[in-house]
Amino acid sequence: MGGRLPFADRLRPWLQERLYSTAYHWNYRGNPQHAYQLRTRVVLDLLELRAAPGWPRLLDVGCGDGRFLYDAARFTRAHGTDVSPRAIALARGRVRAELHACDAERLPFADESFDAVTLLDVIEHVPDASEPHVMREAVRVLKPGGRLAVSTTSDRSSVEWKHFRHYSVPRFRALFGGLEDLKLVGLVPYFPTLRLWMALPLAGRLFSGRIRCCAPEVGQTLIKITRKPRGLP
Repeated sequence: MGGRLPFADRLRPWLQERLYSTAYHWNYRGNPQHAYQLRTRVVLDLLELRAAPGWPRLLDVGCGDGRFLYDAARFTRAHGTDVSPRAIALARGRVRAELHACDAERLPFADESFDAVTLLDVIEHVPDASEPHVMREAVRVLKPGGRLAVSTTSDRSSVEWKHFRHYSVPRFRALFGGLEDLKLVGLVPYFPTLRLWMALPLAGRLFSGRIRCCAPEVGQTLIKITRKPRGLP
């Protein structure tokens, strides 16, 4: 049945686009920066790209303003896509990567083009009807034996209007049907009031350890690494 989308569904893309009035991922300080650095380190370590021969090809779907690509481009041939032309414009000039403004449901790449694909804090911004198509496209462009990394907010994290959903561990696992399960990691991120504590020198040293890996069942952020088996389209 046709008709307009509900107000909340129309509001979420607008809220996300507003964030890209600045390159906000590049302005992290204190605890948000610790959280970003830990997530990036976990993802890059589990993708095992540093040890790969040559310069492996990596695609970051939903790359935003390119902050993760900046780190990944040090040892990969980095590519990024985002549905927001504004985000891509912010990434250009900051990152040495091939960048495309496009929908994650229709990636402009041939089958089996990349050694690794990442969707980092992206899938929760995708409407329910688009979720399986986005995952299918990410797998399509991944080479057999290549690794897929997906991170998202869990149902233990605070609700954000710009997200279509927060994932339970079982629902998150269900995204990866047909892929070889390698690792599922939880992260304990900052609490909202912890930003204030982190501004204090002594408290910052005491509380920075709260940004740590944990069991997925208690994590407020989930990171999953899978591998594409041979013969999977």
